[in-house]
Amino acid sequence: MKRFARVLAFAAVFSVLGCMFLPSPPFDIKPETPNLNISPAQVKPLKVAVVIQDPMAYTLFYRGQGGKYTRDMTAECRDRGLLLERDLSKIASDTFSQVFKEVVILRDLPQPGQYDAVINLSIGQILMQEVVVVTGETTELTADWSMSVLDSQNREILNRNGTSPAHNFKWSILNPSHDFIIGISQTMTLALNELAKQWGNTLCRHDGPGCRLRRH
Repeated sequence: MKRFARVLAFAAVFSVLGCMFLPSPPFDIKPETPNLNISPAQVKPLKVAVVIQDPMAYTLFYRGQGGKYTRDMTAECRDRGLLLERDLSKIASDTFSQVFKEVVILRDLPQPGQYDAVINLSIGQILMQEVVVVTGETTELTADWSMSVLDSQNREILNRNGTSPAHNFKWSILNPSHDFIIGISQTMTLALNELAKQWGNTLCRHDGPGCRLRRH
């Protein structure tokens, strides 16, 4: 009986170790393009550049419950294949193309006069805040963002910033690397979809006095 218990204990230990060293999956962010329900008559007849820097100066920061433990995970996530610039570029292009006649993604600010308008888009800090440790580790993810719109002469006519809606994901201490990659992938997928819809609707409504988007 004692021998059986010893074998069972060793089996449990090796099972745990095996889980801890399983290879982590790649980041997989695939946000669906939101439908802005814009009719053809509402599409602005403008050629617009969307500037998304690559690399984008974002940080991915983990904060333990009560702020007692913090960790900058930016470099680690980049090394493991988090291509946030690529994912943001795709959903921004697909979403803004519903608002404007022509959308071009650029990495740097163009010269004045090249486009009817320029949209600077960026995500700043991605914060993972540990909120519950009772029945299992739970983390809440949010992303700070900024969007500015320039006219054809690169003069700012709109500036907005904010934080994405919070989404929670669970992870296990037995395999934290795997769970964090899955959690970040799933929650950033939701966040980018929600933000793209918010940005697209903002640009669609943007026709206020003194800051109208016009063809140059």
